[in-house]
Amino acid sequence: MPSRTSGSNKQRGQEVAVPGALYLLLLLCVPLVLYNLRPRPALLLPAAICYLLVVLPRALGPQLPQASPLWLPRTLAALILTRTWAASLRAWAAWTARGVVVGVKFVIICVVRACLVLPLSVCVGVGVLCHQTYLALHGVRITCNQIVFFLMLQEVVTPWAHLTALYFVLFYTVLLYIYRALFGRQWTRGVQVGGQSRDLARLAVWYIATRLGRGVAMSFVLVMFTVQFTHVEPDLAFISVTFPYYMLTAHRWSGQERIVSWIRALRLPLLEEEEDFWVPLGALALPVAASLGVGVMAAPSRPWLAVVGCYTNLLVPCLLIARRVAGRDSPPAMVLTACRRATPEEVAERPTCPVCLDEMRQARVTPCHHLYHAACLASCLAHSVLCPLCKQPIITEP
Repeated sequence: MPSRTSGSNKQRGQEVAVPGALYLLLLLCVPLVLYNLRPRPALLLPAAICYLLVVLPRALGPQLPQASPLWLPRTLAALILTRTWAASLRAWAAWTARGVVVGVKFVIICVVRACLVLPLSVCVGVGVLCHQTYLALHGVRITCNQIVFFLMLQEVVTPWAHLTALYFVLFYTVLLYIYRALFGRQWTRGVQVGGQSRDLARLAVWYIATRLGRGVAMSFVLVMFTVQFTHVEPDLAFISVTFPYYMLTAHRWSGQERIVSWIRALRLPLLEEEEDFWVPLGALALPVAASLGVGVMAAPSRPWLAVVGCYTNLLVPCLLIARRVAGRDSPPAMVLTACRRATPEEVAERPTCPVCLDEMRQARVTPCHHLYHAACLASCLAHSVLCPLCKQPIITEP
């Protein structure tokens, strides 16, 4: 029969042993005491031995394996491994958080570039390309300018006549074509045989195009006057503004027009004998001023048309005017930028222009201190950048 002692031990093993309150308190408080006793090794060593040999076995004795002498090393190893695992876990969590932050930033940058930067770059590139193409197409640029101005003026003067602007653009275009066809072409030019004209088909096409030019012009006239102008109700103000505007914008100003010679005959001191430069510049600036005034009046009722007019009638013409003034390929512009205006004393000292041998009222002084008419100097600079007298360079190459 089993002994009484073994039965009691078995019953004690099945029960859950709970340490006393005193040992639990010591289990929690003694480490704090040991931490505070670090500066005193004489007290720290006995307290540590007491804690390891008395407090821990009494507090954790029921939970430790019976007759296991390795419980203390196992406990210390578990604590060390737990601390190492916790440090590794913190490092891994920090690395993961850093990676997540970097990944989120990368995703945000990609989304911003894909949704904002890339479409904006494409739009800017397409806009610049369209702008350069629009500047290169002279006929399209002038026609758009005229149509937008006519529409804005129609909105101000005759808002009830919706097709007046388009009809008058067609009417003025046909009149200009008739004028150029009748006065700007040589209708009596004969056919020259020889050289590059031996191809019979080319000769036939050239002959037909030459002889039927008047027929094309008259066909335009017939088509124009057979259109039913039921929606056209212009008044005198509309015609008096649109016709000069059309003539100013449709003509390519070169400075050799008759109006330039007429204004030169007036001898205006303000123009400084540079009528061939300032008159075309003024002819380009007048439509800009007219478009600005009409656009301000039409903006409250047609804001989108005013926005389009800001580009076609203000921005683009101003860019062309600035290019004409600042362009180094323009002799009058080179005279303005490289040669200063002569003082009255300098003109009185040397009153004769060396180029045209005429008397000078206004003059320009070159860097080599020679005086010329501005127009005479511009005509010389059109062929060479050297001074006509001393052959020194007037324009320095960039």
